[in-house]
Amino acid sequence: MKIGILGAGVVGLTSAWWLAEAGHQVVLVDRHSGPAAEASAANGGQLSYAFVAPFASPAMLRKLPGMLLGGDDAVRVSPDFELIGWGLRFLRACTGAEVDRTVAAQLALAASSRAELALLMQEVPLDFGLRTAGKLVLFRDAGEFATARQMDAQVEQQALSPQECLALEPGLRIKARELVGGVYTPSEQVGDCAAFCGQLFARLQNHSNVELRMGTSITKPELTRGRLTAIETDTGRIEAERFVVSFGAGSKAFARACGVSLPIYPMKGHSITVPGDALSHSVTDHSRKIVFAPLSGATRIAGFADFKGVDRGLDPSRIAELRAASAGTIGEGADGDVAPWAGLRPQTPDSRPIIGPSPVDGLYLNTGQGGLGWTLACGSARLLTDLIDGKPPSCPAQPFSVKRFS
Repeated sequence: MKIGILGAGVVGLTSAWWLAEAGHQVVLVDRHSGPAAEASAANGGQLSYAFVAPFASPAMLRKLPGMLLGGDDAVRVSPDFELIGWGLRFLRACTGAEVDRTVAAQLALAASSRAELALLMQEVPLDFGLRTAGKLVLFRDAGEFATARQMDAQVEQQALSPQECLALEPGLRIKARELVGGVYTPSEQVGDCAAFCGQLFARLQNHSNVELRMGTSITKPELTRGRLTAIETDTGRIEAERFVVSFGAGSKAFARACGVSLPIYPMKGHSITVPGDALSHSVTDHSRKIVFAPLSGATRIAGFADFKGVDRGLDPSRIAELRAASAGTIGEGADGDVAPWAGLRPQTPDSRPIIGPSPVDGLYLNTGQGGLGWTLACGSARLLTDLIDGKPPSCPAQPFSVKRFS
């Protein structure tokens, strides 16, 4: 069948590839002239298959008053009407039982994503710096460290003392007294998401089942007797039997125009990219919500969670914080060109993506991956393709259905 994919970030591109490989005729539509122009452009670089704990949790609930009062600098909140509605759902997701459901679902999707990426690399070799670097999560809070040690990641993990953390990663410039411990997962990977997107996009350009409509802005959806049958764009009308929304933080607006309400709120992050090979392993500073990913000849430093609406602009104070964190953690980045970037990640209240059919006939969803878009993209594309084709899903689909928000 003919399927329109709306959005050319990592989730849209993988959706287009998996559906085209399944034999569908795909039309990929994006307002930008090239792929990965927004949240996929310079994300954290970590493929974090074992660390999928949701943003919503009992611990986060306890921190919420401080966040709202500006006491937690890792998270900044400027309440608006839409955030209030989203926040009420978020509060309902901050229970132990809901966290357990989310972690189980995300681990299954992440495992599928890793397997699908490996299969893709066997069939279509792509060079984007993919390697198994291992991931070291550093903890500065004893309670958070204790909780992390109790999590069932379903893969090999090691709890380390502060001294063991520094011995494992000699590139760190942190003092042992600043830490309470760390968790090391040898199997975690890193890779340049933008490079992956660029190379997959090049393959899509030459795919016989794919039509690219880049530099094309959607003006409105066209519904016929309650079914989405076409979209109107500034370059012409596009008809298809199915449409898949993968606009990231922009998915909510398009879905709303179709009569579907999506509980997605933009969670803004920032990054800098520092030249040099400072680290051997991927590192996450858990308390500060900052990640350090060793890419090819550079280190990507990314972090923060700012809830300030649709604001894509760079925040100079955030870039300054990342520079300081980089200088203090790896001894680099205080001066010089660090390629500053900001992007909006599509966050759902429970941190699970929304994958599958929507209440509107002809409209499918593959969005809401939040900060795990790079990690979950290939698994999300496989699950979407299975659901469209009516095949047994690659992992449990119900946890990702939009119906959970009804």
